[in-house]
Amino acid sequence: MESRRGPRRCTVVEAVVGGLITGTFYALLASGFAVILGVTRVFNLAHGDLVILGAYVGERLWHLAGWSPILVMPLAALPPLLLAVASRPLLARVGEPFVLRSVVLTFGASLLIQSTLQTTFTADFRLITPPAWDRGISLFGVRVAAGRLLIAATALIVLGLLHLLFTRTFFGKSLRAVSLDREGAALAGIDPVRVDRFVLGLGGALAGAVGPLFAAIQYVTPSAGIGPTLTAIVLTIFGGVGSIGGLLVGGLLLGLAESVAAWAGGALWRDLTGLGLLLLVLRWRGVGLAGASVSAIGPAGGRAA
Repeated sequence: MESRRGPRRCTVVEAVVGGLITGTFYALLASGFAVILGVTRVFNLAHGDLVILGAYVGERLWHLAGWSPILVMPLAALPPLLLAVASRPLLARVGEPFVLRSVVLTFGASLLIQSTLQTTFTADFRLITPPAWDRGISLFGVRVAAGRLLIAATALIVLGLLHLLFTRTFFGKSLRAVSLDREGAALAGIDPVRVDRFVLGLGGALAGAVGPLFAAIQYVTPSAGIGPTLTAIVLTIFGGVGSIGGLLVGGLLLGLAESVAAWAGGALWRDLTGLGLLLLVLRWRGVGLAGASVSAIGPAGGRAA
């Protein structure tokens, strides 16, 4: 993911620090996609468009009221949350093969969201630029923009809360039970429909909440959602389906590899490095870094009810 500033030659230490900071943001960016895929088996190609929708909400609130991107995250999460929950009746009518048909359905939703954003906000480039976020802070002897550190800290906090939700609460255990065996979970008294609704809302809210942070890193247009969607897909496979820890480790490795590759060979090597790492992981293990099988996204893992 390129910064809004022009490229300059940096040191390898700056590349490493910058890559780790970017990696935490990548993990947060992919979390909504991974949560929805892991529980409902919906392969959401509209994920990036929900991020951009949240970015536009954040940009408008920052432009009109001067609110910080972090402060507007809850409000930016609301429209994508409502859209994701509203999609459940449509998903419930999708037949087998469910994953493939969910791709078609969410691709159509992606085009619809893009067209709506184009009509509402036009194709002008938008950016959130809080002046205080450009102030440099020394980190391991490297000057880093304060805004990037705030984004990384926010991502770690949100990912930590998600991890606690999934591992330390009864409802989190219900989510994992439904993701493993929907019929068995229903027999145990867990309502899969309620879980689906919650997960769709959570995934949509996560996507929208990331939007203002995304708009503070790079320019936003109605068609900018393809980048976040591809990053989420790569990182979910790379880190393992349904693992917050795997997402974070995968995000850090991906951000680090891309940053060092861009430092050593130029910006063109950034995307090639990410794709190459993904292929190596799949060839080496056939599972994500956390050990969650990539095949878990198939119909055998269950489907949204």
